[in-house]
Amino acid sequence: MKWLIIVIVLNTMPLSAQFQFNFSNAIQVISDGQILDKAWDGGLNTPQFSTLDYNYDGLDDLLIFDRSANQLRVYKAIQNGANFSYELDPRAHLFFPPNLTYRLTTFDYDQDGKKDLFCYAVGGIMAYRNVGSASSGLQWQAYSPYLVSDYEGPVLNLYISGADIPALVDVEGDGDMDILTYHISGEYLQYHQNQSQELYGHSDSLIFVLKNRCWGKYREDVTSNSLFLNDSSPYCNEGNVSNPELKPNEAAKAHAGSTVLALDLDNSGVLDLVLGDVAYGNLIRLMNGGTAPNTNSPMVSADYNFPSNSIAANVQLFAAAYFLDVDFDSNKDLIVAPNANNVSENENSVWYYKNLGTNQAPTFVFQENDFLQQEMIDHGFGSVPLVVDLNADGLLDLLVANFFAYQPVLDKVSRIAYYQNMGTNVSPELLLIDEDLLNLSSANLGLRLLPAVGDLNGDGMPDLLLGNDLGQIIYFLNSSTPTNLSFQLQTTALVDQNNTPIQVPLFSAPQLFDYNADGLLDLLIGHKGGTIYYYQNTGSISAPQFSLVSTNLGGVSVQSNGPDGFSVPHFFQYQDTTYLFVGALDGRIHFYDSISVAANQIFHERSEDFLGLSAQIGAYASACVANLDNDAHLELYVGQDLGGVFLFENEPGSDLSASVGQVMKCVIYPNPTNGSIQIKGITGQLSAAIYDLTGQHLMAFDAITDGQTFDLAHLSAGTYLFVLANGQTTLFCKE
Repeated sequence: MKWLIIVIVLNTMPLSAQFQFNFSNAIQVISDGQILDKAWDGGLNTPQFSTLDYNYDGLDDLLIFDRSANQLRVYKAIQNGANFSYELDPRAHLFFPPNLTYRLTTFDYDQDGKKDLFCYAVGGIMAYRNVGSASSGLQWQAYSPYLVSDYEGPVLNLYISGADIPALVDVEGDGDMDILTYHISGEYLQYHQNQSQELYGHSDSLIFVLKNRCWGKYREDVTSNSLFLNDSSPYCNEGNVSNPELKPNEAAKAHAGSTVLALDLDNSGVLDLVLGDVAYGNLIRLMNGGTAPNTNSPMVSADYNFPSNSIAANVQLFAAAYFLDVDFDSNKDLIVAPNANNVSENENSVWYYKNLGTNQAPTFVFQENDFLQQEMIDHGFGSVPLVVDLNADGLLDLLVANFFAYQPVLDKVSRIAYYQNMGTNVSPELLLIDEDLLNLSSANLGLRLLPAVGDLNGDGMPDLLLGNDLGQIIYFLNSSTPTNLSFQLQTTALVDQNNTPIQVPLFSAPQLFDYNADGLLDLLIGHKGGTIYYYQNTGSISAPQFSLVSTNLGGVSVQSNGPDGFSVPHFFQYQDTTYLFVGALDGRIHFYDSISVAANQIFHERSEDFLGLSAQIGAYASACVANLDNDAHLELYVGQDLGGVFLFENEPGSDLSASVGQVMKCVIYPNPTNGSIQIKGITGQLSAAIYDLTGQHLMAFDAITDGQTFDLAHLSAGTYLFVLANGQTTLFCKE
């Protein structure tokens, strides 16, 4: 066995080691009396669930693709004796195809014991064959640009709407993967039969024929989610179709979206259906009246409150169901989550039903509506963290604002969660005190209420400013007592030097920070346009006066692919030097170093995508730096559109670290290895070399690229150095 131990050394600038950050779960968070084991995993909104043994250890790991952010999370299955659990692997998404959108699922179509990957392609579906192994690591081979089907004449793109989740399932029980998906009109379920077994006698191909355009012999009403069983329309009477094109009277109909789960619910040998509709929050169970597969037997009953034996699933919009074992008892459970992007629940949005029956005849019993979320900081959509001493007790607390949370029915509210530090200044313990600080959700102050905290009247107590979606700055004066945290909304607006209420174009993101180092808190404001407004405090400690100095401080602009940037600035000082993080709409965190207050200074941007986090965040990034535990390492708190918070700790020497000057998301995999290694996360072409620990040069590689595999079979057991031309050094061992 070859063991791979990764140690990162970046030879850049003297400050680089001070600004390397690793993903961490070290700071304890408590909610409702429970320690949140996955506190810093980032939250969930509209997750899709599937399984894959990504590290080839014999255990099915959990893949979660959240379509609201197009984020992929990989949870590694951990076995400890008889106990099992899931643990986030923050690097694993690097080993999956990039730019995944809309949907992702797995199915072992070639029956080689390794699940393959199926994801969205324009108007259809794309497949990636799993060609990795325990020795080479996870690797993918694109099957084709997209899957096609023989529509009884023309071979066309196998159409699947971007809103749909089709059923990838063996319909006729012959071992190959078929597809059930809705017709472009949305009324009828089409059956695309895989011809692999018919043509070749094995299941290693994805060759489809439209077998039936009304599978199950039912029709969905185009104006509701009502279903008409034993439908008598020509589609349902014709069986195998001769012309799959829309009929003239269907041309105006548009398919809005459906989710399809096909499984045998009663051990009858034929597939039943569990359906979700884009405009409704319930699940519909259709029972198949047949006894033999692939006979296109009709659906004979419909349950609109599935599972009716328990608490029926009821999300706000567009329920999707997933059949997989999440509790490691070998029985597949039912997971239900919304598939509607940002128009349905974004907290308490994952329903878990335990299977108390068998895989052949499941019985689903409701357990919770916050599966995994209950173990995370998760506050809706678009989280923005701020670490401050809110109650003036000498300990740093945590505030988590959000863009909005959905509440029934289609109601958006903005809140700020307050986590009070109940530990010590060296051993912090964050306790959720209030999910809705100051009852802001009912205060009618707007959306995206983003906080800034600082003493504005010189009484030693931190006051509160809020930005909102209208670009305003809302002022709360601290009126707390030692036993009661209290803030009073000020009716008089915060004004500038012209006595005009301070306001930026839209979506204000304020920060109070002594920018010019004169002992007074200045006001820095990000906004939708992506720049930073600078209001200098020309008043006093007890009577601030804010004068507009710049609408584009430092030349910062985080716009991307259009006029919007949604800048969220965070200035901070470290070792007498001022730095700046700016979160942005596109998920990037921009980093600026060595900031001075010289007139008309253009800030030096050291990284436009700090830590390479945009691939992990999705959108609406924000960042906050603090040191809750007063050790030698800063913490980086990152908010994003899934409503949770990522925590990174300043600890050099990790494979998930980055210097001030360089994005570093490089990963070498597998670890351990017994054959070869693969490198992911590098940009451009670099050279590399392998040395033993005596310094002897053993191997050299020119023009290596991202995803390249290195065969180490000829190396003896021992410890070696893998050195990239940019100064990154990796230590690996071989047994």
